[in-house]
Amino acid sequence: MASIRILKKDINILTYDLLTECYTYKYYETGLEDNKFDGVIKKIVYLRNDLISRTNHPENDGDSHSLKMHYRKIKEDLYELMQVIEELKSN
Repeated sequence: MASIRILKKDINILTYDLLTECYTYKYYETGLEDNKFDGVIKKIVYLRNDLISRTNHPENDGDSHSLKMHYRKIKEDLYELMQVIEELKSN
């Protein structure tokens, strides 16, 4: 783990890129339902807030191994954030 600050920056950059892609997709896709779009946006924001919160407040402060596992799990959950955009594209 290089830095918690870098991890939080990566989470924010990925989130903003996904939000930009969602709005671009909505602009070019004429048949997109507003409810579906709003749900995807809310899910992206919720996942971003959850990841930042978990990054700021690790479960186990003392053990080095458990901290590594905690941050590794956060990195793995970033993939879940990236897969949310597929919900918007599916019919």
